[in-house]
Amino acid sequence: MSLIDSVADMTGKRDRDSLEVTVASVLFELLNPRRLMFWRVFEHAGSLRLRLRAGLRAGQPVAISDPGIDPDELPLLDSRAEFRACFDSNAPLRLADAVNGSYSHIYPVTNEHAVMGLLEVEHVAPLGDEQERLVDGLLRIYRNYLAVLDYGERDELTGLLNRKTFDRAFERLLARDVRVNLPRHDIEWVGRRGVADPLEQHWLAVADIDHFKRVNDRFGHLYGDEVLLLLARLMRSTFRATDKLFRFGGEEFVMMLGRMSPTSAHETLERFRAAVEGFSFPQVGQVTISIGYTAVTATDTVSAAFDRADEALYYAKQNGRNLVQCHEILLARGAIKPKLAHSYDVELF
Repeated sequence: MSLIDSVADMTGKRDRDSLEVTVASVLFELLNPRRLMFWRVFEHAGSLRLRLRAGLRAGQPVAISDPGIDPDELPLLDSRAEFRACFDSNAPLRLADAVNGSYSHIYPVTNEHAVMGLLEVEHVAPLGDEQERLVDGLLRIYRNYLAVLDYGERDELTGLLNRKTFDRAFERLLARDVRVNLPRHDIEWVGRRGVADPLEQHWLAVADIDHFKRVNDRFGHLYGDEVLLLLARLMRSTFRATDKLFRFGGEEFVMMLGRMSPTSAHETLERFRAAVEGFSFPQVGQVTISIGYTAVTATDTVSAAFDRADEALYYAKQNGRNLVQCHEILLARGAIKPKLAHSYDVELF
């Protein structure tokens, strides 16, 4: 594979999972190492952890951390002292293994803001200057291409995913549930759980800031934007790194949650609601949110799942706001009918 072909292959991907596997595969082919590992670093429960995005050895399938694995089961960044040193210094490291007669090179993988991953290359000899420049160049192309993808897929104010990425993310959520392989690659899922807990499901939640129009009218759009920005930060600190967080526009947010039990789903969303209620927003003071959510089934459609969550949100708005409501529970209680006729004479915002 020529360098031009490699770059073309990388920048032809719009799916991030496929892109990361492609970057690792290109480097593996060009460097011919003993092994190459592409790790993502993410925060979970106050600690930095490592998720394997692509692990390659000659003649072996691509190893990837199973999407359904409990984040608590993933290795801590601090479990690898050399990884921690590379992460903190944002500079490449070279280590010699006299016992195995190999050399490990560790490179920080950055986005526009910080170190977001690590590249580990094990070779029989130290990489030469030309190979080092090759790695640096391809990682810079990867970083720049991520910035291009972010520009089209992220909300400019909050940095959350935007509305137009939602349908594709929803389809991928269901696809991962049946573990579809990435195109052109045999995949070995690492740390795969046993039989899935039948009580655990995917969940879709829709949240809306209560009386947000009053915030803009009273304090101005500048403070309104700050509320949106800080709310997005609270979302990131509440939900798992594997959950998908969206801003749909205005004061509406959507959370796509990976597998968890009904109790855990409600507790997680309630924790987010309470975090917002307890936060003191500059100048504005207290802000509350209402949340509606629903379980997502393997045969669900985007519109059906969203409509159920939105119906539960509507109920929360009608019945006091600052509430978390589940569509299935409301339905079982008889609080709503399968198809609720919306009344437009009720002030929601």
